[in-house]
Amino acid sequence: MSRYVAVIDDEARSSVRILRAVSLTIILFVAVYAPALALSASLHLQIAATVPFVMFLTLVTAGIAIRLLASRTPGGLVRYGFSLPALKHVGAAVIVGAPVAIFVALLLARVHEAGPLAGLSLAPWLAVPYFVVGAPIQEEVIFRGLLQTTLAIGAAPPTGPSRKYEVAASLLVALLFGCIHLVVGRYTAAAAFLLGAIAGEFRRRSGSLIPAVICHAFFNLAGIIVP
Repeated sequence: MSRYVAVIDDEARSSVRILRAVSLTIILFVAVYAPALALSASLHLQIAATVPFVMFLTLVTAGIAIRLLASRTPGGLVRYGFSLPALKHVGAAVIVGAPVAIFVALLLARVHEAGPLAGLSLAPWLAVPYFVVGAPIQEEVIFRGLLQTTLAIGAAPPTGPSRKYEVAASLLVALLFGCIHLVVGRYTAAAAFLLGAIAGEFRRRSGSLIPAVICHAFFNLAGIIVP
């Protein structure tokens, strides 16, 4: 009987721990994006100005949150993906990311969704820095750096990191990443989920954000160059 009660107690603690981790992850997501979006709306910025403004402000906010959380986490900033990966992970990001990105871009071109750049007219010399460099860094720091790490750490059992929870955190954050792209269309959201799942796995395996950024950059570049 006592063993049965202990099992039930462990399951209850696990459920509470996971719920707290998910709640904190959602709170961080809102805390990063809500102020930037509200401020850009209050300033009545044009879309060409809104994009870099939101990118910069959310990146700064996420960076502050990561710095505060890392100061209380064993491993510090390295735990949040701020480290150099092994070359094999960089190579894998290129080998996997480039063909998958082109394939996905070709499929999206057939469904004729507006795309995330709808209504935004940028010269190529601006589109590449914004969406092939800036956006991959900004979104990977937020989603794979801040949110995925926070969820994986918070949901992990007291005994230490668990592959099961790390994979689950990666997929849940990828799902969130996909959901925010539903405003563009369901196919774009599905592509964003796929990108998030691949980038999250690279982040998990390498311990670094760099392979995830590389993969993300290929997806964005393919979306720009594929008609």
